[in-house]
Amino acid sequence: MGVFVSKGIMHRPMRQRLVVLSAALSIVSLAVTSPLLGAVAAEASSKVQYTSTSPAATGTLSSLTWDLPFGEPTTLDYAQSADYGPDMVTSNLCDSLLRLNPDFTISPNLASSWSYGPNHMSLTFNLRSGVKFWDGHPLTSTDVVYSMLRNVNPKVNPVNGAFYANVKSIVASGPLKVVVTFSRPDELFIKEMATISGDVAEKTFLVAKGATFGTAKGGVMCSGPFELTAWHPGNNIVLTANSHYWNTSLEPKAKKVTLDFITDTSILTSALKSGEIDGAFEVPSSTLPALQGSGAGTVYIGPSLALYDLAPTGQGPSVDPKIRQALGMVIDRSALAKQIFHGAATPNYTLIPKPMGWDPTALSTYQQGWNDLKEPLSPAVSAAKALLKGDPNVSKSITLGTLATNQNDLDTSTLIQQEAAQIGLHVVVKQLQPLQLSSAFFVAADRKGIDFLLTAGYLDVRDPLDYLGLIVFPTSIFNYLGFHNATVTSDLAKAQSTFDPVARASLFNQAQAIYEAQHIVVPLLNLNEVVFMKKGITGATTSFAYIYEPNLATVGAAK
Repeated sequence: MGVFVSKGIMHRPMRQRLVVLSAALSIVSLAVTSPLLGAVAAEASSKVQYTSTSPAATGTLSSLTWDLPFGEPTTLDYAQSADYGPDMVTSNLCDSLLRLNPDFTISPNLASSWSYGPNHMSLTFNLRSGVKFWDGHPLTSTDVVYSMLRNVNPKVNPVNGAFYANVKSIVASGPLKVVVTFSRPDELFIKEMATISGDVAEKTFLVAKGATFGTAKGGVMCSGPFELTAWHPGNNIVLTANSHYWNTSLEPKAKKVTLDFITDTSILTSALKSGEIDGAFEVPSSTLPALQGSGAGTVYIGPSLALYDLAPTGQGPSVDPKIRQALGMVIDRSALAKQIFHGAATPNYTLIPKPMGWDPTALSTYQQGWNDLKEPLSPAVSAAKALLKGDPNVSKSITLGTLATNQNDLDTSTLIQQEAAQIGLHVVVKQLQPLQLSSAFFVAADRKGIDFLLTAGYLDVRDPLDYLGLIVFPTSIFNYLGFHNATVTSDLAKAQSTFDPVARASLFNQAQAIYEAQHIVVPLLNLNEVVFMKKGITGATTSFAYIYEPNLATVGAAK
């Protein structure tokens, strides 16, 4: 059996990430401008701008106040970051080896260049000279090696270790050179070095702080554009511009940034409209009408790798593949995207969203595989009724667990309930508080009596292998149905060791044809990124790539 990368799933208001490591590393668990955007724009308000970036800032700010997505972070330790808040803040503090750009491409960062050895069994990073941590100590290969190896140290409780599952060794071969060797080729590894799993901190600080690194008490020591000035638990986090940042093109426009922890949708909307908050990522799409009509600022919608699904729990009627298929056949995804998400989403019919989840270097091959699935693209009520004729599970109630505090989720659940009734299915919506929903995803006993969970997740990079490990393998943490297929397992293992993008896409297509036929999830939408900035503020990345960028460094004053 191959080794698979397993990424996380987000269920509002928290996004959790689970990993599956190889036997050698043990198992650790913890909690591009889109081609579709034009179609979305045609359906939505003309006041919404569709782009991966906002206009560049031309002036500086003495201070900037920003809302942190989904509340206060649990940690600022890059190795333990597993949610929107931790990832966003850490990406402003710590530099990664490579840079994820707004269009999801990858470019040099701490590593000025990199090269593979024979047969892709080794990878050499050439580190940039002249980089210093906030305390003035120069970056060396020792810091990089130590930082990377923390991702496979069980004592650290890492959440990104799966990306290192095929790594055999990481060594410094010079003051500014790091060599990674692999037990088997791994095409995904280099891409993930542009995410939180490629972040670097100062070794001496890491050793000195130990378990307190990344906490309000211990702090962090990195080389990024902002320094951590203060963390006031329950209140805010304060960042100060790093006046000696090595990357002059990303020198912070704001001298001071205050990150608030507003999670209530109505309070956030009021704060954005009043100007109390200068901006926010992950703005709930339910607020779009209010924000668009306020004149207080600009709403941007950009491409994202986020998904919105119905996840069967493996209980009650959800174990019946016909029930899962029929639900997928009657849900009007276009209406869901337009009416409930106000155009900030596009219909999705497969586990990996088309085309955002595909490696852009082999789009035509992925498209052919998608075409071969022959997914119904509009509600098919009569066909769904015919599919369920004589099925004993039709008479059983279906309980759908959804987040009580999120209006989009509640509205979506109601729509699904109404559409399911058209084919004789009785859906009962069970509203769950955030901690209840979180627990239901990870504790089997807390899923008792719930047949489906309304959830969202996301890919970190444009590669299907980034996400599939959560669902389709026997050991996948969210494989509640117990799905297992040896061909799927084999094809995806080969795909991760295949550097030819077309050949890799073909292997994915073969696996996709098998698992999609079992309807192991009910896909709903590919969610877009929603960003708001008040008048006079601009410069933010507006694609989902913001989460792994120094996303606040470019935010400043508009013309």
